[in-house]
Amino acid sequence: MADKVDKLLRNYFGGTLDKQIKAREMYLQFHNDIDENVGGGRAQNKYNNAVESQMITLERDYELSQLKHQKMVVELWLTDIGDDEYDILQMHYGDRETWVNISMTLNRSVTALQNWKREFKKSVGHYVDL
Repeated sequence: MADKVDKLLRNYFGGTLDKQIKAREMYLQFHNDIDENVGGGRAQNKYNNAVESQMITLERDYELSQLKHQKMVVELWLTDIGDDEYDILQMHYGDRETWVNISMTLNRSVTALQNWKREFKKSVGHYVDL
């Protein structure tokens, strides 16, 4: 059974993680909290700073910050790997290729590919809160 780091990598290489970030930003942008205060008084020093309020909402949102953090961690670990290793991850998580097809394409053993993937997952998993 796949674990949470597998799901994160599948979302990253499949393009779903970027869509989740964009969808959350759009939700926060158009989600308006309606003030239910029906008191008789009027605020004297109330300013309407829509842009600042929107930026604060985006920065304070826990789910959005977690998604961005996860993407940043994956991209950070991807900068230090070679082209073959990136191809392994892209073929496995993005293209959903079998290990046999990947090993035949890259001319490596299935065991070596799986061991490398396991080490990569372990290194990413240490820095991602899932």
